[in-house]
Amino acid sequence: MIRLSALLLMLLPFCSFSQVVNIENKRIYDDTAGWSGSLDGGFSAVQNSSLLYSMNFRPKIQYKNRKHYYLLLGDIVYTSGKGQTYANSGMSHFRYAYRIKNSPWKWESYAQVQYNILLNQKIRALAGSGIRWKFYDKNGIRFFVGTSSFYEYEELQTEQVTNDGFRWSNYLSWFIDPGKGWSFSAATYAQPLFSNFRDYRIAGQYTLAFHVLKRLDLKMEYTFFHDSRPPTDIRKTVFTSTAGFHLKLGE
Repeated sequence: MIRLSALLLMLLPFCSFSQVVNIENKRIYDDTAGWSGSLDGGFSAVQNSSLLYSMNFRPKIQYKNRKHYYLLLGDIVYTSGKGQTYANSGMSHFRYAYRIKNSPWKWESYAQVQYNILLNQKIRALAGSGIRWKFYDKNGIRFFVGTSSFYEYEELQTEQVTNDGFRWSNYLSWFIDPGKGWSFSAATYAQPLFSNFRDYRIAGQYTLAFHVLKRLDLKMEYTFFHDSRPPTDIRKTVFTSTAGFHLKLGE
């Protein structure tokens, strides 16, 4: 099946501003075992009073069976024009999960490397491990909760400052698709620093979709990120609100 996604309306530009990466919306939720994945990429150039060009590259590979789950993904975004950079970020993430016996509990381990120039972030690397529980799965509705701890190391771009420490990561996510012409997916993360709970990050992503025609869905999405102690000259809270459509072509 060939899928075409296009943007109808963007209220605020969004280019991977968050240091909290939403892995939940990158999992492939189906009952098929084995390999699956996707490769998204694009390049655009617009000439008006000045030349604006943008590129993105997003590979994703997943393998799973009853006991084991592997996920490898990347995300590179760059937008520039008129001598100014509007987005320059990259991220690579690997995750492994092991189902505990035949229960809804999984033990997960993960590692991640990223950078985001607009967040004054030269490099950020982390590794962690924790537990994940699917506590509801019925009639097209799935709820998940997870908790883990990870160690992170971060270098800032301009201040020549390094930060490191252990954080406690917690999330709640759900996927609701009752087969009645709409679906709702969401994930909310909270990540305080163990040594100082006043240093925390909260992020959320919420997507509502409506099936309007046989091959056409309308989507609305809201995303936010809050850092209680961001780098100098970086806002504590940023958010986006977008509306778009998803069109399926072929069988």
